[in-house]
Amino acid sequence: MKATARDADARVRKPDPAIRAYLIYGPDRGLTHERAQTLVKAVLEDPDDPFALTQLTEEDLKSDPAGLADAMAAMSLTGGRRLVRVRLTGETGSGPIIELIKALEDGSLAAEAVLLVESGDLTPRGKLRKSFEPAKKAISIACYTDNTHSLESLCVDMLKVESLNLASDARDTWLPRLEGDRALARGEIEKLILYKGLASQRDESDNTVTRADIEAIAADQGEAQLDSVLAPALLGQLTKADSAYHRSITAGGSAVGILRALQRRLDQLSSVHAAGGNDGAIARSGAPRFGPQADTFKRQLSLWRGRRLDHARQLAFDAERSVKRSGAPAEALVGDLLLRLARGAAQIGR
Repeated sequence: MKATARDADARVRKPDPAIRAYLIYGPDRGLTHERAQTLVKAVLEDPDDPFALTQLTEEDLKSDPAGLADAMAAMSLTGGRRLVRVRLTGETGSGPIIELIKALEDGSLAAEAVLLVESGDLTPRGKLRKSFEPAKKAISIACYTDNTHSLESLCVDMLKVESLNLASDARDTWLPRLEGDRALARGEIEKLILYKGLASQRDESDNTVTRADIEAIAADQGEAQLDSVLAPALLGQLTKADSAYHRSITAGGSAVGILRALQRRLDQLSSVHAAGGNDGAIARSGAPRFGPQADTFKRQLSLWRGRRLDHARQLAFDAERSVKRSGAPAEALVGDLLLRLARGAAQIGR
């Protein structure tokens, strides 16, 4: 079967026991990942239990086509429910999945686990969608780019948790900037919450997000100077990154300012990848298009992608949260983060 846009979120929050296989796909990889994570948490009591969750890639399916059916038929060693999660980039490697859906439908496979297939955009004529959409025990869930209405709901819900509300002029300015990727939008909302401060840290008089707040977190003044710190860190140049950071701090630079510039750069890399990673996507992101700065950006783009980039963005968010909540020295936290990223980039480049 095929989920409608209206009931897609409900399908993953409260999965139907009769559905044994889910195909979650679409051009919005952030929304795809978010819905997949929601389904994992809804099916499994402990999503971190390695006996309950089996994760496979298209390479696993190519090297061992029978492995998927074996994983689906295996019983849980701890007695709870099981889920098999397969990540694809498209139709490649989907043969064993298509065969498994046929076996589920004709009753020749008694699956002990729920199957979750997570993929990028798929055409209606593709074999993968054609196997899921007519099936009675499987469902396909498309993830397309959020519109202003759905983004407003997401924003309002997230701000409400910290007793924040969005002024109308801020809404008109901000929501169009969030369109394109659910993960990027969620990250921007979380950064805004951290900028305003948690409910326990604010006066009640500061519970409204204004247009000035939006402009403050989007400000890019001094980006060129900050790039002298960010570029070596993201390219794996540990010594340069360390010395550039200490020079900036000694000269009166702000560790939090550097952290926010880093977050903007990581978000920019993510948006370029989400838009196809080509020269047009780079131009639309506002990144330099010519000269040494453009070459540097493209090198960063090649090093930081996929899960590695997602992890870097999470580390940057965690660092800002630590600064806000623990009162730990920002200079030390940000310096440690830059060195961690530089070490990671150095390992990638070897």
